[in-house]
Amino acid sequence: MNRNRVNLLAALLFTASFVPSAFAGHGHHRGGGCAAGCVECAPQLVTKTVMVPQTTYQTITVQGMACKPEVRQITVNACRLVPETTMVNCLKTICVPQQKTWTENYTVCHMTFDTAQKQVTVMVPHRELRQGVRTVCQPIPTQVMHTVCKDLGQWTTKSYVDQCGCKQTCQVWAPNIVTEQVPVTVYKPNFVEVPYQYEQIVCRPEVRNVTVQVPRPVYENKSRQVSCLVPTFQQVEAQVPRTTYRTVVEPKVVNYTAMVPVPVTKQVTVPVCTLVPKTITCAVCPGCH
Repeated sequence: MNRNRVNLLAALLFTASFVPSAFAGHGHHRGGGCAAGCVECAPQLVTKTVMVPQTTYQTITVQGMACKPEVRQITVNACRLVPETTMVNCLKTICVPQQKTWTENYTVCHMTFDTAQKQVTVMVPHRELRQGVRTVCQPIPTQVMHTVCKDLGQWTTKSYVDQCGCKQTCQVWAPNIVTEQVPVTVYKPNFVEVPYQYEQIVCRPEVRNVTVQVPRPVYENKSRQVSCLVPTFQQVEAQVPRTTYRTVVEPKVVNYTAMVPVPVTKQVTVPVCTLVPKTITCAVCPGCH
């Protein structure tokens, strides 16, 4: 890779040094270094071969390292707790019920009822006649005139020819409608106020004597024997189980995954710079050097 870079740099330096010299005569002639009629300074076409860098891509094989997972086994020390139960002596408190009897004094209340006279006010209903006024509807006959229609027509004889061509006669009513005014009696309402009597129940207060029962408490002192169970606490010695855990170390095989480096071969595409000969034509002025 470094060699290709060196070759490319050398080709560039060679080309840069050659091209100005090739065009030196032409530039000198245009600049006026020679006389206008100088035949020796006339440019000439010269064919030369130059090395031109060219980049190509090649696939090469390189060696590398890659990590590959691998399952391995290792022996480690594992701790396990083993329970051990033993009987130990200890003091514990227990509750023992004990019966106790004592005399208790208490008071009993009895209710007695005494008879007493009491005045109370009661509302006694009574019937009363009262006067009032009410509105009564009285119809009044009134004569009014109404317009009525009457048919004062009469029967007449009419002749006609039937379907058979025979002459027939029939009686036909000839109406004659006339209107006339006739008297009609109608009843119109007339509202008047008339007095009347009605009964109403009225409550009046009255004072009466009634016999009532009045409660009165009577208290009496008594005594009785009361027995109950009273808890007492005692300490006794007893054996109780006690569990302890002992640590036991045991070897144990466990699996783990390790990343193991292994050599691998890879195909890599890299650029390659080479110098390729190329023929060019340029104008030079040999007499002006």
